[in-house]
Amino acid sequence: MKLIKKYKILPILMVTILGSCSDDFLDRVPQDQISSETFWKSESDVELALNGCYQYVEASVYEAYVDGYTDNSYCQYPWESNATIISAGTINADMNDGYSYSGIRRFNYFLDNVDKAPVTETIKTQYKSEVRVLRAWAYYNLAKKFGAVPLIKNFSLEGEEVAIAPTSEVEVMEFAKSELNDAIANLPVENVYKSRVSKGAALALKARIHLFNKEWSEAASSAHEIMGLGYQLFELASITEEDMIDDYSFLVDFASDQEKEKFYKGLRSYEQLFWEQNESNSEVIMEVEYIPESAYEYSSGINTLYLADNAGGGWSSITPTQSMVNAYWTQQGNEFTAPSPGERAARYNAGAYDEAYLDEFRNRDTRLYASILFPGAPWNSLAPELIFSWNKGGSNISKTGYNYRKMTDPSESAQSGQWKGPQNFPVIRYAEILLTYAEAKNEASGPDATIYDAIDLIRKRAGMPVIDRNVVNSKPALRALIRNERRIELAGEGFRWDDIRRWGISSEVMNSIYSIDNSLAQERRWEPRFIRFPYPQTAIDRNPNLKEAQETKGY
Repeated sequence: MKLIKKYKILPILMVTILGSCSDDFLDRVPQDQISSETFWKSESDVELALNGCYQYVEASVYEAYVDGYTDNSYCQYPWESNATIISAGTINADMNDGYSYSGIRRFNYFLDNVDKAPVTETIKTQYKSEVRVLRAWAYYNLAKKFGAVPLIKNFSLEGEEVAIAPTSEVEVMEFAKSELNDAIANLPVENVYKSRVSKGAALALKARIHLFNKEWSEAASSAHEIMGLGYQLFELASITEEDMIDDYSFLVDFASDQEKEKFYKGLRSYEQLFWEQNESNSEVIMEVEYIPESAYEYSSGINTLYLADNAGGGWSSITPTQSMVNAYWTQQGNEFTAPSPGERAARYNAGAYDEAYLDEFRNRDTRLYASILFPGAPWNSLAPELIFSWNKGGSNISKTGYNYRKMTDPSESAQSGQWKGPQNFPVIRYAEILLTYAEAKNEASGPDATIYDAIDLIRKRAGMPVIDRNVVNSKPALRALIRNERRIELAGEGFRWDDIRRWGISSEVMNSIYSIDNSLAQERRWEPRFIRFPYPQTAIDRNPNLKEAQETKGY
């Protein structure tokens, strides 16, 4: 049973996170709040206020939906998230995808008042630094999504005082970086809980901002600093008979017992790093905590969102696309050549498939088997002798023919009911840092040994071969490899949307998606203006200063 930790992060309900509620409601000042004149009288008050700030941490298990904005995933239920309409290209000002100042208002309130409290300067400095990181994170997320936004640095009860002209995206990004730079020196290398900001988390956010803005040397430098803080990729020391219960001999040609053990160790290490039993492991830099609780409150819904009704009792809300499945390497670490959609459909034969169909899944990247449930995939940990099948047309069944296995937990605790998963969600992990370093360093100065070494750590953990440095020996070749490695390693974690926009490939990859049997699952379209989202109309109604910037963005 998980220890209920003091600094528990409250998962925000889906309707709040994804904007289906009125933004007026989200930004309304509580009328029953404690007066700042009667609060801030003890260290306990400060800790309560700090915990209130962490309720608005800029990440949660709902990051899984963000992959549905992209070519990685398909989100089939439009009432659950904005992913369905965003990926379809029907983006307009009627939607709100996270334009809210609720968290920023809370952060500003803390920063404006904490000095009143009778606590040591050391405590104040650390707590203020944590909140400044949370505020920088919030502004970065607003700017990369909406572009220019109002930059509000102080708390105010008066709505008119914050109805100001938007600050340019560049200036908001610079503010976020400045806040992080000032905060990093005053943060502990490891915080009391991994659900709170540490030096590593602040540096990781700084690296993300630099990477998004193509500031390659700065991104590489921030990532490199984290690489010296002692984090390591999670890896099982050994495997058990239970770890080898799934028989992959019909899919993988094992040249020796040693190669077989390497495969299973890689598969289980990657798979189990997301399980409850391994949360807060050496790879996790920051995580959002969840516990078994009542449905939808305090608990993780990843099992419900990713698994199928006929395999795990899930909803198939977020499912992999064929493009995602094709992205996984061959067992030799090379690009996979997929069959044509027509050929795949013929081999699948409406579910009555033969050996030729399974050829597509033979000798593939170990992470494919750990991440994707495809027809024919074994998974005894979820249910004895389970072989996944696609029951097309059934209730809570995938529209693409695939389901995610990654990040789900087959334990009894995680399978206790819908939306009652206990496993934490790692919002920053060391694998991301290695990938950031590799990409930024390659873009800044071209291939070198440190880049190959960083990627090889990730590949070796998964039981995959290292990069052939004689073949992948140029900046363009290494760039292509890093980008695909990033897609595979971080699949389902919410990174792909930022990646395809900053790489400028959205128009290439946002194509209509089809199922295993070559049926249209979703028609998609892309317009250049989608690089930034529109402000919601409710925000413009409250702040007419946004209108000109909205028109500039093309909405």
